[in-house]
Amino acid sequence: MKKRFLLVSCVILVLAAFAIPAFAAAKAKPVEIKVATPYPPPETSLASKHLVTWQKMVTDQTGGAVTFKNYYGGALGKPAEHLSLVKTGAVDMVVTYGWYTPKDLPLEDYDYTFPFGPTDPLILTKAMRQIYEEFPQFKKDFERNNAVKIFQSPGITEVFLTKNKITSLDQVKGKKCKVIGRYFGRWLEAVGISPVAAPGTEVYTMLQTGVIDMAMDTADLLYAFKIIEQAPNVLHPELLTTNWIGCWMNLNTFKKLPADVQKIVIDAGKKLEIVAASEINPAWEKMIFDNWKKTPGYSFTKMSDAERKKWADACPDTPAEWAAEVNKMGYPGDQIIKRFQELTAQMGHKWVRNWGVKQ
Repeated sequence: MKKRFLLVSCVILVLAAFAIPAFAAAKAKPVEIKVATPYPPPETSLASKHLVTWQKMVTDQTGGAVTFKNYYGGALGKPAEHLSLVKTGAVDMVVTYGWYTPKDLPLEDYDYTFPFGPTDPLILTKAMRQIYEEFPQFKKDFERNNAVKIFQSPGITEVFLTKNKITSLDQVKGKKCKVIGRYFGRWLEAVGISPVAAPGTEVYTMLQTGVIDMAMDTADLLYAFKIIEQAPNVLHPELLTTNWIGCWMNLNTFKKLPADVQKIVIDAGKKLEIVAASEINPAWEKMIFDNWKKTPGYSFTKMSDAERKKWADACPDTPAEWAAEVNKMGYPGDQIIKRFQELTAQMGHKWVRNWGVKQ
């Protein structure tokens, strides 16, 4: 009888130990988190879809103690201003991207430096989370900016939409293409494409008026701006996918949360990254291509492995350049570039070229 009583007591204690965090979170003082993002509402924005998915996890797990007020579409500031918004406490949280403020967060966009990097969002996400945990410099950069990273989730693969069907690299020479970012234009120039920097809001008209012949961007952003109506041909080179959706919380706001709620916030961020990569993004990408296929004149061309190799070999070693720059700033750039390739290769990505090679 005593043994049975002891066994039951132990079970009760174990169950109670698991119940304490949930109970404490449910009893936490209600708090509303003010969130700013330059991206549109979740009906049309993948980034915002990730945000509200994570928010639901947190609200549910805290028993409704933590809720959110979202300000979409840059209502509270331009993209480059969002780090300052969260740093100063003007808002409690932002969903944005580190490449808007490279001087403050120089490590955030290293995945953008790799031509023909991983296109599997799950491989990319797992590798980047591990690197974030292995290299403390990432967290220190956010602490210096009075912030903590909650999640860094993937976008959809980069593709080209073109006015005329393109099936080989020889056909892209002399074409004018809309790009964004620091490195993409140089990759295009390597195969004879003329890069034209422009915001997404202007691309539709630029194609319509013949200023450009094609547009390169993530499929979700091209979809959001309805670019397929002017350029119905998809050229898919499997160039790269990036984790550009960053969610950052003001460090003071985070520290004011009870310890168990802090854990819920961080753990939900890690879970969101996996859910986004394995569930949300594949469904979003299918939705995009299912809609694109209905466009008059639609075509889809996947670039051959031989052409991808030819293009990669022609590109400058931008990962090596990035590493050299951050090395001078005191960061382990060479180690990050090397580790990223090691991890993604172990997870199944086949690199067509080794990057970050010192000459």
